[in-house]
Amino acid sequence: MKHLNFSALIIAGALLMNLNSFSADTGIRNVRVKTKTVNVDDAKIAYRIYGRKEGTPIVLLSPLGSSMDDWDPAVVEGLAKYSQVVVFDNKGVGSSSGKTPTTIAEMAQDAITFINTLGYPKVNLLGFSMGGFIAQQIVETEPQKVDKLILVGTGPQGSEGLSEIGNKIASLGKITPEDQFLLLFAPSAHSRQLGKESFARIQSKKQDRDLPVSNEGFIAQLTAVLGWAQPDASAFKRANTVTNEVLIIGGQYDVFIPVVNPLKLYQALPNARLLLLPDAGHASVFQYPELFLQEAGYFLKN
Repeated sequence: MKHLNFSALIIAGALLMNLNSFSADTGIRNVRVKTKTVNVDDAKIAYRIYGRKEGTPIVLLSPLGSSMDDWDPAVVEGLAKYSQVVVFDNKGVGSSSGKTPTTIAEMAQDAITFINTLGYPKVNLLGFSMGGFIAQQIVETEPQKVDKLILVGTGPQGSEGLSEIGNKIASLGKITPEDQFLLLFAPSAHSRQLGKESFARIQSKKQDRDLPVSNEGFIAQLTAVLGWAQPDASAFKRANTVTNEVLIIGGQYDVFIPVVNPLKLYQALPNARLLLLPDAGHASVFQYPELFLQEAGYFLKN
């Protein structure tokens, strides 16, 4: 088993780093790009492309219940300074047609077909939460299609605590959308304030917003997530065969996918480095977009 060591593991609170110096004021402009569609099997997949054309593009894989405009624009526009960024709605989600798959494997295959249809020989992947499950499935299925992998707020198949996510979601209908969003952050006043700033950035786009995830699509996604939550004795062995470089990012107070799960991923993936952020929750990269972009930019370029 791989041992934790500081050549591959970064614990932000233990470094000479003041997280408060990473302001969330990233100067985002909510860059308007045209939403395009492409036929994938029996569906029209909606997508947008940001940033420069040269280099390996990075494809964003969304979390449960999210469509294209639910990504923090500070993250999307920041990544676009390094490479071309592709954001898309998988089948049956947001502005895409078709039926939402009920397994992570099907979602991964749809994403692979989408990437192939756009003509990319190789891509980088950024998977957040459920998107991280999809990214893992893609790199295990077609590792030659992926250069580097960034996994945020996610865990291996059979992640501890993931089977309880249905109960956690059931209580969300009683609170406001902003308060729902703030559950993705740590309980401290500082984390919640940065969460409010992220929520404001996401909601600042008023024109040409993507459609929200339908109830039918959400239930299908939740079914897929609960399927991923089931223990699989072969999961560690499969992950151990992945030779791609991986950056794993987790928040200390992630209540949806507890921090033990990014640690397990780090142990399983041979060429992984791990960034654990103190006073952060599930949406750690939305809380500290500048820190994330600094780490991701270095990882993708080197």
